[in-house]
Amino acid sequence: MEKTHWKKAFNSDYLSSCDIEERDLILTIEYVKLEEVTGQNGKQNRNVAHFKEKVKPMILNVTNSKQVKKFAGSRYIEDWVNIPVQIYVDTKVRMMGEDVEGLRIRSQQPKVGKPELLPDTEQWKKAIGFLLESGELEKITKKYIITENNLTKLNQEVADAKALQG
Repeated sequence: MEKTHWKKAFNSDYLSSCDIEERDLILTIEYVKLEEVTGQNGKQNRNVAHFKEKVKPMILNVTNSKQVKKFAGSRYIEDWVNIPVQIYVDTKVRMMGEDVEGLRIRSQQPKVGKPELLPDTEQWKKAIGFLLESGELEKITKKYIITENNLTKLNQEVADAKALQG
């Protein structure tokens, strides 16, 4: 017989320890948005990760935000797109002087399929810089999925940057 976690009775709109219990979840952050969230301290703005997979969004505390920042290579939440993460329940999260269950993002990024390279992201800017230095598009296509339209746009932006360099 399957058992029911006590937190299920509170039906949170956000991902919590009762939603994943004994197993890790590997998810892909679609985007992160600053949202007003009601918690124990009233309404506050929080980073909220929305996932490509059909699961609840997750409020990112400082610890988890730092981990996503590391994976994304950018401190700006607008660049936190297509980021694979592995989420687990940590039973020793300190909150108000006691240990509670909390969600954590593992320090090693999970190995999943290649992420998509998208315009207007930190990865896009780095790809342009790399192409200006080396011209090795193959190294980028080994690391990222690039649609035909985005490949055309990437090549045009590199050409425009080279023209400006003179």
